[in-house]
Amino acid sequence: MSVCMVDKRRKSQKIPDVEMPNYTWFCVLDIPGMENLVDVRHHCDTATATPAKAKKMADLVDAWTPPDGWCNGNDKEWHAQMKGYITEFLRNCNGFRVR
Repeated sequence: MSVCMVDKRRKSQKIPDVEMPNYTWFCVLDIPGMENLVDVRHHCDTATATPAKAKKMADLVDAWTPPDGWCNGNDKEWHAQMKGYITEFLRNCNGFRVR
């Protein structure tokens, strides 16, 4: 299963979605402080955020060190890329919803 973060902009103005495995998303939700910004229950369809909250989430993700195996095994290069995709999306989206 996977989770997809979708920008709340109009279809013609949206930035690309970010899709990730459930476990990767659940690790993001478990970052300390995230519970103040978004629904952190481990259900794939409950999280939504305003643009301001998404930017605060980006700061938390950016400062976070992911656990080994959080996405695609232990490939450290892929870990860094995925963390970058998530951070970039959160900084640039107009709020998001998860589907």
